[in-house]
Amino acid sequence: MSSAESLPDFALWDGALQQAGQTLPCLVLDRARFVANLALARRRAQPGTGLRVVAKSLAALPMLDLAVQQLGAVGVMTFSSAMLHSLLQERPALDHLMGKPLPVGAAAEVLTQQAKAPDQVIWLLDTVVRAQQYAELAQSRGIRLRVAIELDVGLHRGGVEPAAFAALLSQIQQIPELQLEGVMGYEPHLDKLPAPLRKRSKAAVEQALRGAAELLKQRGITGPQGAAPLVNTGGSLTFDRYGAAQGVSEVSLGSVLVKPQDFCRPATRGFLPAMFIATPILKYRANNPLPGLDGLNHLLTWRRRANLAIYGGYWKASPVYPHGYGYSGIFGRSSNQEVWSGPQLAASPVDHFAFLHPSQSEAVIPEFGEILVLSEGQITETWPALSPRH
Repeated sequence: MSSAESLPDFALWDGALQQAGQTLPCLVLDRARFVANLALARRRAQPGTGLRVVAKSLAALPMLDLAVQQLGAVGVMTFSSAMLHSLLQERPALDHLMGKPLPVGAAAEVLTQQAKAPDQVIWLLDTVVRAQQYAELAQSRGIRLRVAIELDVGLHRGGVEPAAFAALLSQIQQIPELQLEGVMGYEPHLDKLPAPLRKRSKAAVEQALRGAAELLKQRGITGPQGAAPLVNTGGSLTFDRYGAAQGVSEVSLGSVLVKPQDFCRPATRGFLPAMFIATPILKYRANNPLPGLDGLNHLLTWRRRANLAIYGGYWKASPVYPHGYGYSGIFGRSSNQEVWSGPQLAASPVDHFAFLHPSQSEAVIPEFGEILVLSEGQITETWPALSPRH
């Protein structure tokens, strides 16, 4: 849960939602906090290192536009064919690096529907088999595809091991239908490893990235627009650690810009939680009687706790307002009218809003379908979400 010092004034947010006539659960973004996070990310990034925005973490077109503009981003990292379709249609000049290898059939659908895809998309390859599949696809269309290799730098969720990288690089270089531009090596495990393991793993990641960068240069590989080879790494917890010294040309980031709960870690200190779920409070009881024990409730300390029931629930989020409230251990989780338990309140909160801090943005934004934008104490815009499909 976010610390009290970093939380916004939810009473102000409640008033803004009431004034806007909001009556249903919704997702609210504080524009000022979001812009402040963008400015902080730009300051923290190492000089000369490109920034690539993770589209799935900021899955609303105006939010993505603002991030790309304010960060001076080189492009976006895209993870789904559905979102790739949408962005190629709406923002045809945007450069895409795929964040995972797509089945060749999904890539074929994109190429069929989006004429700009061969120019604007760097597809991710992880095996010789997938490289051959993409080569056959390119040959059948009479086109050349931009590609990068997924490098396993220690996460071990796929990608080619550093020891096998040179061999895969050589094989792809021999395929005329594929234009190899570099590598992507994701390392989210680093910030979550126990301290005794982290130092060695960090050194291994950097060694793998530097080695890949050196080999790409030796083989004459160039990146987008003939620049240095693409070496992409990092994420919201580590983007500011990489630059030329590690052979890195660009880093990716996304979630830290709205700072959901899973990203409230020492590495993101200074960033502000900017997006919360708001939902109407339907009911309030100034005590917490136990079901089935009506004759004994006067003897139980649970009675001194209060209950409230919200509209909806079971989101990937934790209660943060009213302060001191959390999920009821008696009623359990519910997607209908979830019950929270906490201290007795001076006045009933019914018809006001409760707030939750999402654990992540990529699952929550598509679930709500839109984002209400709070600016200077008022709801000023509604941003539709991009496609929720994976």
